[in-house]
Amino acid sequence: MDKKNMATKVVFINGGTGFIGRALCSALLKDRSTIFSGERHCDGANLLKDEPDFALYVQTRMPSHHRHRFINFVSSYSALPENIVPDIVINLAGAPIADKRWTAQRKKVLLDSRIRLTENLYRSVKVKGHSPVLISASAIGFYGVRGDEALSEHSEKGQGFASELCSGWEDAALQFTDLGSRVCIFRIGVVLGAKGGALRKMVPLFKLGLGGPIATGMQWMSWIHICDLVRLITTAISNENYSGVFNATAPEPVRQKEFADQLANTLGRKALLPTPGFMLRLVFGQMAEELLIGGQRVLPEKVLAQDFSYCHSSVASALKDIDFS
Repeated sequence: MDKKNMATKVVFINGGTGFIGRALCSALLKDRSTIFSGERHCDGANLLKDEPDFALYVQTRMPSHHRHRFINFVSSYSALPENIVPDIVINLAGAPIADKRWTAQRKKVLLDSRIRLTENLYRSVKVKGHSPVLISASAIGFYGVRGDEALSEHSEKGQGFASELCSGWEDAALQFTDLGSRVCIFRIGVVLGAKGGALRKMVPLFKLGLGGPIATGMQWMSWIHICDLVRLITTAISNENYSGVFNATAPEPVRQKEFADQLANTLGRKALLPTPGFMLRLVFGQMAEELLIGGQRVLPEKVLAQDFSYCHSSVASALKDIDFS
C-alpha cells in the first residue's frame, strides 16, 4: 500500500487506558505496516522503531497509563484538532461491571459510562461532520443467563440488567450508521490475559491454593485470549465484511469447573475450594447471579464464517500462553 496514503490514516480510541485498550494500542503501534491492509499474525510485528504510518489519538484523563511517544492524548473527541479527521473510531469505554454490587447508584454509573458516553461520542462526531468506521465494544451479557443453550449472534436478547445494559449500548453505537459509518460491534466474553481482566483477581488466590470453581461449576464460561480479541479488532479495521454484531469469544467455551481445573493445573496448584453460590449472592446480589453464578454458552458463528484464525481456541492453550510471573 502507498505509504503516503497510509500516513493520512487516523485512529481514535475512546477508553484506551483499560486492559483491552492498552493491549490494543501496543498492537497498533507494533503492527503499523499492515494495520489497513489485512489480518495480523499471532506474534504481532516487529517492535516499533520508526514513526508509525498513522496517527493514534487516545481519549483519556490518565495518560500515565501509557508511556509511548507516538500516542496523542486528548480529553474527548471534541478536543481533536480541527485538521484531524479519524478514519477509525474504536469505542471501548465503560466502568468495570463486576467490581461492585449493583446498587441503583452503581447501575447508573454503568449505564452512563457505556450508553450515555457512546451517545455523546456520536453527537461529537456528528457535529464535526465525520463518518469514521466505528468498532464498538459490547458484551455477552446481552444474552442473559441461558443455561446450556448454544448462543450465536442470531440469538435473541436475554433478560436482566446486563442484557438491558448491552442492548442500550449497542443501540447507541448503531446510531453511527446514520452518519454513513460502517459499524462493527463485538460482544466480548471473559478476556484472559496477564495482569488484567478476569485473571487479575483469580490468580493470586489460585497461587495460594485457595482457588476453585464458582458455585456448582457447571455454568458455561465463554472466554477469549486478549491477543485474539485485539486481532479481531484490528482485522475489523481493514476488513469491510466486519459489519454488524460479532461474538468475540473463543470457539470452545468451557464449564466453569473445567476452567478452574485448567488454571490450577497451569499454576501447579489444586482447585479444591469452591466458592459457594449463596456467599456470592449475599455479597454481590444481582451482579453475582448474572455474571458469576449464571453463564452463557456463546459461539462465534459469524467470526468463524469470516475464516478468522484463532491463536488460542482452547482454554488450555490460552492459559499456557499467559505469563503469570
